[in-house]
Amino acid sequence: MYRIAICEDEPLMAQENETMLCRILENRHFRRDIDFTVSSFSTAGPLLTALRNQPASFHLLLLDIRLAQENGVELANYLRESDIGCSVIYITAYTEYMEDAFSTYTLGYFLKPVDEKRLAKAIEWDLRKNYRPEQIALPVNGGLRKVMVQDILYAEAVNHKAAVYLPEEVISVNLSFRALLSHLQGDTFCRCHNSFVVNLKHVHKRTARGLLLDTGAELPISRAYQQETTKRFVAFIQ
Repeated sequence: MYRIAICEDEPLMAQENETMLCRILENRHFRRDIDFTVSSFSTAGPLLTALRNQPASFHLLLLDIRLAQENGVELANYLRESDIGCSVIYITAYTEYMEDAFSTYTLGYFLKPVDEKRLAKAIEWDLRKNYRPEQIALPVNGGLRKVMVQDILYAEAVNHKAAVYLPEEVISVNLSFRALLSHLQGDTFCRCHNSFVVNLKHVHKRTARGLLLDTGAELPISRAYQQETTKRFVAFIQ
């Protein structure tokens, strides 16, 4: 589950940012309280306490710089010095902190009001590069099925929906293939065909016809995906 914290002392701005975040993630077919959560803090103290108690509490912070009693850049510096590795996006009305802010390895420095398209790009980058869920919740007939990501061999587009292949079973998922792709992010999953996405952890070798998995199954690589698939596979095994 992708966990986000907003630290903003203006209630209206905090609500606007939360609404925008939810819209961005829901457009990617993420479901609140299933695929992501958003927690809001009006001061840095409770947020800092949560991170001290559990450094992995949040994947992403949306951080105001000028809080009532605190400075957001100083908070981010403390997190970096404490090896708390969550991503940080600053949202502020001031430009003069920009140089200090970028020394904390921020994903972005956005002026209020926030440009939704720019925020969406930053979140997309964070999901692709930094987010590594251990399990995902898949909608199936009768409810949700939690699956360990490492157990997924590959997924296939089937009759306008998707099928997820595990070592011992195939799960019919009530999602379109495109929607499922948004949940299979990062360097591990690679789309090799219009109808297939593969978990590179289970690829034994590249063959003349496609990708041979450690289960013995072989997936095709379409012409449009040949170059990118080969590049991703070589980078993965190195």
